[in-house]
Amino acid sequence: MSMPAQLIARSRARLARARLWAQFLFLQPEPPDRRHGTGPRPAPTGWAIDGSPNGGVADDRRTPTWNGVRRHGVVWLAYASAARHLIKLSTPALLVFLPLGLIAAAALVVLLDGAAAVINGGFELVGPPGVPLLVWSAAVLVATVAGQMVVLPATTMIAAGLLVGKNVSTVDAMRAAARRWPAMLALVLIGAVVIGADLVVGFGILLWNGAQVPAYVITALLLLFSLPCLLAVPGVVLKQRSARSAFALAYWLTSHAPWATALTLAFGVLIFPALIQQVVEEALSETPVLQAGTGFGLGLVAVPFQATVIARLFLHRLALAGMTAELMEIADALPASTSRRARPVLVLAAFLLPSLLYGGAVLVNPLGWVEVSETVVTRKLPHVAGEDTSEADGRPPQPTLGSSDLQALYAGPDGRLTMLMDGSSEATLLTCADSGCARPRLSWAEPPAVDGERTAVSARLADGRIAVTTWAIDEHYRRVYDENWRARLGLLICDATACAPAPGGKPLMKVRWGERTKVVTLAARPGGGLVVARLHGLPLESDDDEEVLSLTTCDDPACIHPRTRKVAKLPVNTRTGGGRDLIAAVASDDRPVALRLDQDSGAIHVVSCDNPACTRASVEQPVGKGRSGYVFDRRNEPHAEMAVRADGRPLIAYEDLAEGAIKLLDCRTRTCSQADTVTLTAPGERHAGPAMVLDRAGRAWVAFQELGRKQIVIATCTGTRCTRTPVTRIPRRGDNGLTMTLDGRNRPVLAWMDGDGDNRDLILTTPLTLR
Repeated sequence: MSMPAQLIARSRARLARARLWAQFLFLQPEPPDRRHGTGPRPAPTGWAIDGSPNGGVADDRRTPTWNGVRRHGVVWLAYASAARHLIKLSTPALLVFLPLGLIAAAALVVLLDGAAAVINGGFELVGPPGVPLLVWSAAVLVATVAGQMVVLPATTMIAAGLLVGKNVSTVDAMRAAARRWPAMLALVLIGAVVIGADLVVGFGILLWNGAQVPAYVITALLLLFSLPCLLAVPGVVLKQRSARSAFALAYWLTSHAPWATALTLAFGVLIFPALIQQVVEEALSETPVLQAGTGFGLGLVAVPFQATVIARLFLHRLALAGMTAELMEIADALPASTSRRARPVLVLAAFLLPSLLYGGAVLVNPLGWVEVSETVVTRKLPHVAGEDTSEADGRPPQPTLGSSDLQALYAGPDGRLTMLMDGSSEATLLTCADSGCARPRLSWAEPPAVDGERTAVSARLADGRIAVTTWAIDEHYRRVYDENWRARLGLLICDATACAPAPGGKPLMKVRWGERTKVVTLAARPGGGLVVARLHGLPLESDDDEEVLSLTTCDDPACIHPRTRKVAKLPVNTRTGGGRDLIAAVASDDRPVALRLDQDSGAIHVVSCDNPACTRASVEQPVGKGRSGYVFDRRNEPHAEMAVRADGRPLIAYEDLAEGAIKLLDCRTRTCSQADTVTLTAPGERHAGPAMVLDRAGRAWVAFQELGRKQIVIATCTGTRCTRTPVTRIPRRGDNGLTMTLDGRNRPVLAWMDGDGDNRDLILTTPLTLR
């Protein structure tokens, strides 16, 4: 057999198998009279419902043949019929749900009142739903169910009329459906009870033995075999039966082919519409305006297809049961009306109206909600090869992100963003061309032979490059510790593409094994140099209650000629190096300032220098102890940020452990001997952060995560007058890192990690209209 013939034969075999599966899924039962020997025999093939030969009714095109009603493939035939008459079948849903949706949207706009933002061109709720919003949601749900009690039976009646050759008007169908509201209400209540019982059984099994798979399977099967309840709808509206009688008829008609009936309803009414909507939403994920409008339109369009499947399946079951009299009764009872010319322009305009209104609201933004651009960077990172792929240095050529690696974020003059990432291994550098980060680049920053136990710190230099610390150790002592262990502090200079050792630089300092509790931070000098602040760890056998803070001043980024001076003594912190417990900054007049945060108590000390060489320094404690004793829970570590104004006065954002709130400390003097305090969050709530930057006007931007409300808030402060603005929501847990910078347009850019278990995302959030 030739190759083309083999391909044709294989294609035919696959088509035959597909047809077998389709017949299995979508109705291939035996008629009840053949299986049980009861019931009236079906009319001969080619005879009409009224019993006359087709030749006698050839001129009556409204009456389908018995053969047509009995045809298998209910889903495909119903979908084809719904597509041909989509304009007519969509009218009831448009008349009910379009006004309801417009009224609900208008009420929602009033209720949100600042709890929403325009994120990536679409409205999103960024705050927790309050009581008014919950009441609104319940009211919309009740109104939707009430509308569906009219729309679904009315559309089912119109679809049944099209199947039996009668043109049922929309007005007559909706009147008939409205008159049957008591029975439809009973159907809704019974259906809710049945579904609730199915879920209770599945949940009970899960509580009983803890096995998720059996619980899910049994729940799915119970829900699947509850779907024939939908066939009670045509029983109520077409046969004028009570809810109880309609349920009995529905299950009697499906008792001879329960699997085929349940699968037909599952695919035709639920799975296919949901799958189509999901595919369309994913395809339009980059255009939220089209996504929202299309989602509403698809919800309306789904009703005709669902109703046609229900109507055709009901008539199909009656035909297979040989219930000729019932079919004739249904056909005669349908209200016939004269055919009216369809107006597709009006229907199309109604479908487009939600998209147009939504797009206009997003474009105009009449309430002035903050507009936000947000990018999930981790979704755009290239795929990482397996662990078997490694370089000669023993590590993968492509690094990966950890859940708490984010350390710092910097914005270049060209809009480029650079993030320093460091966790339990060598530091990495992630760069983006802009806040959209269409093509992120993740590369190693540190060489392989470094001490990864202490995170790298960095500072943005005056020329836009980034200085990064690195602790080098000998290969032998990376895993072996003895009295000969040494670590050397060096500098890396990073640009947009890579990091390299500082040219001509030498190690800034060396530490021994007893000084491994080392804390170092960097600050850039206005003239292009660096200041390195270091807390000298005490020897393990020391009983001193103070440790020394030293400052190393460098005139150039490579720090070729460092000058080190011990400037102050501070109380010993029993847990150093675990977070942002040492921060350095340099004022515009080149005078250094250092902040020391006690990780145990939350106390803050500020060390300010009288001159650039720091020959004399003053120590103040503007924030006292918030708690006493060593805290073992590392998740309860405090955090602080510091920025220095142009006049040298520090601003400090910190977490007050005594009150459990994030506060802003506005120092009145350079030494912070006097300060004003403003509380940015409610006491006692769960928070993470803060991050802080100063803009060109001297305002403080303080960002933090409100974990209880699952939102990120930016407080804009002029002195102690602050305005809080929620800018985005936290999808999962948050609390894995938050940092902030200002872009070239003086807009804040947030980088933060969100994760739950192994799933973690690095997200960039840029408020575009926050002023």
